[in-house]
Amino acid sequence: MNKTDKKYIEIAKNILENGYDEEKLNHEVRAVWEDGESAYTKFLPQEIVRYEKGEVPLISLRKIAWKSAIKEILWIYQDRSNDVNLLKEKYKVNYWDSWKNDEGNLGTAYGYQINKKFKSPETGNMTNQIERLIDQIKNNPLNRRLIMNLIDVDDMADMTLIPCAFLTMWTVSGDYLNLTLIQRSGDFLAAAAPGGINAFQYYVLLRMIAQVTGYKAGDFVHFIQNYHIYKKHIPIVKKIMEVKVDEKSRPRLEINPDIKDFKDFTIDDFKLLDYYPDKTKYDIDIAL
Repeated sequence: MNKTDKKYIEIAKNILENGYDEEKLNHEVRAVWEDGESAYTKFLPQEIVRYEKGEVPLISLRKIAWKSAIKEILWIYQDRSNDVNLLKEKYKVNYWDSWKNDEGNLGTAYGYQINKKFKSPETGNMTNQIERLIDQIKNNPLNRRLIMNLIDVDDMADMTLIPCAFLTMWTVSGDYLNLTLIQRSGDFLAAAAPGGINAFQYYVLLRMIAQVTGYKAGDFVHFIQNYHIYKKHIPIVKKIMEVKVDEKSRPRLEINPDIKDFKDFTIDDFKLLDYYPDKTKYDIDIAL
């Protein structure tokens, strides 16, 4: 069992044993299931998961759709898009349909924020968030304002879903580029668990940005403000915690080293090796 699998079990156990029970707090919750039933959780506030240099945050306790995770990152940060139809047509990823508006997009959320033009505080030139980040890492690596933010309060009312993983902060230390991901809310089973979709896709983003700026990927810290397991998900999480992992499963991610420009990455440039996850299929309801 690798480090990430151990983190999964440790945090799941902590939430289940020590988490706050929303039902017992006697307040209504925003999230509901498709039938309108309230989606209560057990949760812990302000949890931090740290991944060391070289650790690929991908669990083997259950199979993660790792290619879909990368495709979503390409859609948000490379295409700079909020168009759900583009995600479906170009990448064959279909799980955003529940949040798209009548125009088939996410309103002012996700790639819309990355694509917005603004005046760079460093150069005074018009830019967007991903272009500024890459330029500053290359040319001003000790800049302490290396951030990308998917939430602009002026646009929140027009977002079909306010992003859960919304803020990245970047720091160069020697030969390494380090990343902190801030997440306001984390559905443990569906996406936010150690080694789940959220952690893996932002680890991939770290690897991509490090490669095109000439650095090695350093430490990755994932902060979740509200880390929760939906009560309907508890039986599945408990089952996953008992899985016997194939000891050969030590995931390694290879990225085409010839790619030097962020816009040139495609899904074919990523290869996952030594990944032997448990292939049990679970019916995971998503709270809306």
